[in-house]
Amino acid sequence: MLSRLTLPGRWLAPLMLVLFALTASTVSHVVQLRNLGAQVVEQETRRLRERLSVEQSRLGALSALDNPTLVRRLVGGLGLYGGMQHIYLLERDALVEASLVRSDIGQPFGDVLRQRADLAEVGQAVSGDVSDGAISVVHLPATQRLVGIVPVPSGRRLVTVVDLSLPRAVRLADLREDAWREGLLLLGLAALLALLMHLVWFRRARHLASTLKRIGDGELQARVALAGKDELAMIGSEADRMAERLQRGQTQLRHLVDLVDRSPVVVIEWLNLPGWPMSYISESVAQWGYRPVDLVDGSLNYAGLIHPDDIAPITAEADRYFRQGPDEHRQEYRLRRADGGWVWVDDRTTLTRDEQGVVTHMSGVLLDITVQKEAQLAQQEQAGFLRLFYELPFIGMAISEPGSTRWLQVNSQLCTILGYPREELTRMTWTEMTPQPDLEHNLALRDAMLANRTDHYSMRKRFLRKDGSVVHTELDVRAVRHPDGSLKHLFSTIKDITERLQAEAAIGRQKDLLELAESMAGLGSWVYDTQSHDIWWSRQMYRNIGRDEALGPPPDLAAYLACIHPDDRSRAERFMRSMPGDEAMLTAEFRRHPDLGPLRWFRGSVQSKPMATPGFYSYSGTLLDITQLKQAQTTLEQSNAELEQRVTERTAQLRGLNEELEAFSYTVSHDLKAPLRGIDGYSQLLEEEHGQHLNEEGRQFLGRIRRGVSQMGELISGLLDYSRMERRTMEHQRVDVPALVAQVIEGFSADIESTGVRLSLQLEPMVLQLDREGMAVVLRNLVGNAVKFSRTRPQPEVEIGARTEGARRVLWVRDNGVGFDMKYHDRIFGIFQRLQRAEDYQGTGLGLALVAKAVQRMGGRVWAESRPGEGATFFLEFPA
Repeated sequence: MLSRLTLPGRWLAPLMLVLFALTASTVSHVVQLRNLGAQVVEQETRRLRERLSVEQSRLGALSALDNPTLVRRLVGGLGLYGGMQHIYLLERDALVEASLVRSDIGQPFGDVLRQRADLAEVGQAVSGDVSDGAISVVHLPATQRLVGIVPVPSGRRLVTVVDLSLPRAVRLADLREDAWREGLLLLGLAALLALLMHLVWFRRARHLASTLKRIGDGELQARVALAGKDELAMIGSEADRMAERLQRGQTQLRHLVDLVDRSPVVVIEWLNLPGWPMSYISESVAQWGYRPVDLVDGSLNYAGLIHPDDIAPITAEADRYFRQGPDEHRQEYRLRRADGGWVWVDDRTTLTRDEQGVVTHMSGVLLDITVQKEAQLAQQEQAGFLRLFYELPFIGMAISEPGSTRWLQVNSQLCTILGYPREELTRMTWTEMTPQPDLEHNLALRDAMLANRTDHYSMRKRFLRKDGSVVHTELDVRAVRHPDGSLKHLFSTIKDITERLQAEAAIGRQKDLLELAESMAGLGSWVYDTQSHDIWWSRQMYRNIGRDEALGPPPDLAAYLACIHPDDRSRAERFMRSMPGDEAMLTAEFRRHPDLGPLRWFRGSVQSKPMATPGFYSYSGTLLDITQLKQAQTTLEQSNAELEQRVTERTAQLRGLNEELEAFSYTVSHDLKAPLRGIDGYSQLLEEEHGQHLNEEGRQFLGRIRRGVSQMGELISGLLDYSRMERRTMEHQRVDVPALVAQVIEGFSADIESTGVRLSLQLEPMVLQLDREGMAVVLRNLVGNAVKFSRTRPQPEVEIGARTEGARRVLWVRDNGVGFDMKYHDRIFGIFQRLQRAEDYQGTGLGLALVAKAVQRMGGRVWAESRPGEGATFFLEFPA
């Protein structure tokens, strides 16, 4: 019967653990249920005391204010306390001053208690003496309530009634939840212990049985390998020792072969036959991608695997060994891998000879030394690089011993810097080439390195060259130490900075000149970087603003604007906050703050440029002192006002003179021309009626009289035209130049036909803002002169043209007439100025003067180019 109830250990142990867990959880829950009531009363009493202590302080503070409304509001707020049923604030005479029930207020406390049967025990709890100011909490077991009595100043008391039903129910629910949690936790622990027993004992027992079965089936390499000191581990250890004894013999047989096959060396044996065929090769040849069978059966020839560049020296060296020995030797060469790559091998060969000394076969051990060989080649290449670096043409290098001031090695650049040959330089000491005080400083730094206080020092020092000149250098010395920390060598680099110092000195001089120029011009400059927030001011900026240079630039825009006149700050701020990305230069004028010194006016400029980092800009600007300019401008404005007043007065005077001139012109027009008309009329009657009575000389005199009268009339008309051109108001309007030229040419059509002038036009379409009548007068005079002065040529030619030259409009009239000498250029535009005789070319000498006056009044310019006998060209220039 007992054998039937026996269960396997892997089932029995977990079942017992589960029963233990359930029993322990049940006992714990029963114990906690017995202590539930006392725990709830203790916890709620403590919470109520803490709450009432706070309310006692608040009621004490409100009692001094004598504000019933605030007191009642405070009492009503206590109703929010969990479990609070009733709250009464009792006066000295036991009247209810405040309550959660409005109808209780003003009633005697005893009447209120009698109205509620459930509060019968409260009266007994409150009847005690609480005059000592302590808060008391009473537990009413029959009703499961807590009664709190709080003394309040002025003899009042605060009575609270708290129901314990809710906290008790909550605590009971928590106990049940804890019981479930503990039960589940204990069950989990039981399951974990069962799993641990399975891992530590039952699984190991099954593994032991399985391993013993494998060993019994002939798998001698199987091992139990159970750790620990328990019975299972002891049984497993004995089983493992038994299997080891059985396997040791078999292992020793394969040990040597496996050792060779697993090693990186390749064991090989050749026959002394052409091509060196192989009789044996170890499995380790697989590291090069070959199978031993392919090499032993002759599919691959060993000599064919050697690098073509190595086969000849290897063969020659092997022949020498065959003839002269030794029978054990080493060679290094390259072999081809199966993938086509090459490996370096160290071949340690042993020769076997017969009784006659002839080599019968060779055995060797091949070791792959590719990594070492590549490292060696890399080291040689690195040494070559170091030699190249040591001979760099831009920096001097030297190596010296710690206790000596003589250089052991120097490179060519150092010889160039110091002007000595290498042999002579290494015989000298650097102390004899170093002047004071550089020598003393250098020795102090070297002594600090010899004392192991530093591993590096650098300094600027001078050397005396062989030719006696001084070279400025930057010296950098670093310590090279032995493994024990003692100094081995000192490695020095010497860089010639003579030219750099000269450049720095030149830059310093340029900077001084720039600062002097800024000071003389009153021009300050500044730069601001939005990425690094760095600000730079020139010295003149500090002088202009009146800021102490020791304070540095203002840290931000607000601090800078504080230096500006209050009336100009808004304008200066808009100017400084120019839009980034707009590379146009902006300017603004503003004044310095009066607190920083006398009144100063500035013209500021600012420009922004994008930096390499997107979103950041570099701002630069200037601040020019224009105080004197502003003062001059003020003076000029006053002068302009005075000048305008004078111009007004002179205009009135000129207007009167113009009126007088108009009257004079009218007089000239009528009073002078009237006698001329009489002379002309009588001379005409004399010529017509009495001409036959006059001799030839009389008729000549009469003709001269008439021509003089006619010329006098033309002169008077010309003077009147010139006077009117001087006085008339120029009415600027759109003038189509080609159309006006065509109109003028039409007026000269008869003269052009009669003289046979060949006319050419080179006119661009052109519209100008001019006085139309004034421009017509100019063109009529110029075209008339061109026709008049070219008519004596076999083929008279006149050219009229117009073109645009940038912002200018140029017109010209060219002829091939008599021309003039350019030394009289300015004279021809004067009144009554003539360069030809009146007998040859009729005219009054007023035409070109009228042209000059009209062009001047229209805002243009007139000039001429000519040579005697080669014609003349008259140019007119007007703005676009």
